[in-house]
Amino acid sequence: NDSDSLLKSNAVVCTTAEQACDAMDLQLSRSWLRIAIAAVFAGQGMVFSLALNMTPPPFASTAYWVLHGGLIFSALIVLLFLGGPLFRSTFGMLRARRLSIEGLFTLSLLGAFVGSVVSSFTGVGGVYYEVVSVVVGIYTAGRMLGERSQTKLSLESERLRERYDTARVVDAAGRVQAHPVAAITVGALVRVDVGEAFTVDGVLTDGVGYVRETALTGEPLPVVRRAGDFVRAGTWSVDGAFELRAERVGGMRELDQILETVEAVGGRPSELQTQANRLMQFFLPLVAAVSLLTALYWLWAATWVEAVFHSMAVLLVACPCALGLATPVAIWQGLYHLARMGLVSRDGALIDALARTQQVFFDKTGTLSESSMRLTEQVIANDMAVSRELLLAAVVAVESRIVHPVAQALTGALAVAEAAAIEFENWRLLPGRGLAARVRLAGHFYDIQVGEAELCVAQFEPDLADLTAQLIEPEGKRCYVFLDGRPVAIFVLRERARAGLARVWQRLQAMQVDASVLTGDPAPQFSLPDSVRIQSGLSAADKAELVCRAVKAGRMPIFVGDGVNDAAAMAEASASIAMGSGAGLTRTTASGQLTSDQIEILPAAIELARSIYQRLRTNLIYAICYNLVGMALAAAGVLHPVAAALIMLISSIMITVRALGFSWTA
Repeated sequence: NDSDSLLKSNAVVCTTAEQACDAMDLQLSRSWLRIAIAAVFAGQGMVFSLALNMTPPPFASTAYWVLHGGLIFSALIVLLFLGGPLFRSTFGMLRARRLSIEGLFTLSLLGAFVGSVVSSFTGVGGVYYEVVSVVVGIYTAGRMLGERSQTKLSLESERLRERYDTARVVDAAGRVQAHPVAAITVGALVRVDVGEAFTVDGVLTDGVGYVRETALTGEPLPVVRRAGDFVRAGTWSVDGAFELRAERVGGMRELDQILETVEAVGGRPSELQTQANRLMQFFLPLVAAVSLLTALYWLWAATWVEAVFHSMAVLLVACPCALGLATPVAIWQGLYHLARMGLVSRDGALIDALARTQQVFFDKTGTLSESSMRLTEQVIANDMAVSRELLLAAVVAVESRIVHPVAQALTGALAVAEAAAIEFENWRLLPGRGLAARVRLAGHFYDIQVGEAELCVAQFEPDLADLTAQLIEPEGKRCYVFLDGRPVAIFVLRERARAGLARVWQRLQAMQVDASVLTGDPAPQFSLPDSVRIQSGLSAADKAELVCRAVKAGRMPIFVGDGVNDAAAMAEASASIAMGSGAGLTRTTASGQLTSDQIEILPAAIELARSIYQRLRTNLIYAICYNLVGMALAAAGVLHPVAAALIMLISSIMITVRALGFSWTA
């Protein structure tokens, strides 16, 4: 029936992308298992290496070879399980003739492993096999998090494409057949029934009814569309059957353009991580050169064993554990605190953007306002043939059969217990105008209509004018009730602003962060302070263009939204935040997600990020200074490899403590 058809617009569509997503989750679970195994080997390596370095058994004894052989085997296991991506990245770095932090990871790893093997077979010096596990583990964990985010985004895009990839085409003989959107030509006649999605962009040739366009335009309520109007893929018929002439088909639809914009923008690393990569452009050659020169000098001045030891000490001190931990530990801790506040993210770039942003863009419908409407005023005639309670019960009874924002707002606000006992028949939709039914009230049947003012017949227009004159609320969506043709009630509905908005504007202004509202709603009825600029009637491309301008101006803009039409702007922003109740593509595109739609936490998140960012910068500076001083001491022969390893460990612990926010004087 019609009510069942209306539910289709909210149905969950299972796609092959979901199966791919399940496969990816399984693959990641196995990868995390491998990391856990590597962590176990790293832990045992630290214990046994410390024991061997402090109280070594006699050289070439059975215990000696068992312990050293076990450590070599554990290091090789870690390299076998997790080292492939690091080595491939390093090889790609060399082929591209560029330098990155992967090179330092590989250089330090090989230095620790080779030096330890030399010590094992000569019986001179310490061993540091656990460095292999630590270095590879840090690199692999960060890489997997980034890959998972990118894969999720691709899968969500594919899922959305699959949802709108078929259209029912009317051929010359009047037959209706389903075809892939990619196979449909411009000019084809497409049919869309009640509750179905529009899957091509085109002009309506027949039909009238409500079309829900919230995901693409941000308009909170369905709008009436009739012959001659333009409709777009990604919108839904609420109560009418339509035919349209296709103008933009697969690959040319506005929906395709949004998805292409989203997919074209790859994952962005943290800005400070980018700075660390730039640092590698001179730091990696410096480490390699100092290590080589150290080996040559000590080979000339002493023996080859000392040359190996001192050059290895340089590599150990320059191990990227400190430099690598300086950024990720602070970011991970910051993301943990943001998650506790209600802003969940795996993207370190969100910390950077929150800390440095000068501009926040907000979508309106579903972001600043709740998805549901609120009843702000009701006027009911006094001289009705039935009681006020019975009329409200009848309205709730007939409206409860339809999935529509107005119906949901009325049934939720009125909540009349007697509605369940109301008898009605001949319930029907009036496409683009409302609905009608015949209801039994106090033993008599009445024709009831709920919807637009145009349902009023000419003879009752004076009554409608008198009822309208009693309204106080000047704005909002008006819903009229007619009993046997006579207007008997008017309900006024408005968007419901989210809690704490006034405080959000005040705190953003105090932090010198500009706030703007970008909405596709052509006539927004929303109260905003003078400090907040609102731009209405924008398409997805318009929003993206405004965000691009802010990016080019160096304002580090953040976009907060919930709809599919926000995804392109989110992809262009320095960072983006999606509402937890938003569309799947939007949540996947965004850098972070407000799990409970609590937009009032945004200023607190910015303050936290600014604190994290400052601490992160000082950690990075500390790590650089530590590496330079340590390398100089190691090259001069002052720093023994054992001491270099201990200093590296202590430095990493200090960096971690500082990153976690504890007071520490470096």
